[in-house]
Amino acid sequence: MQREQDFYRALVSDAAARALLRIRDILADDALSDETCFAKIEAIVSLLEELGVDCGSRHDFG
Repeated sequence: MQREQDFYRALVSDAAARALLRIRDILADDALSDETCFAKIEAIVSLLEELGVDCGSRHDFG
């Protein structure tokens, strides 16, 4: 049973890491416009930065 729990824990962790990397890539895409959803983007950037994920300087408004 422990091996099965470890498997699912690793699977969830891997999926979360891949999701964070995809969000980071979206935020770093200079082709996207921030005007439509600035507050949502800033909230995501702030959260990722709190978690230690660098999103680049494009959204560094502080």
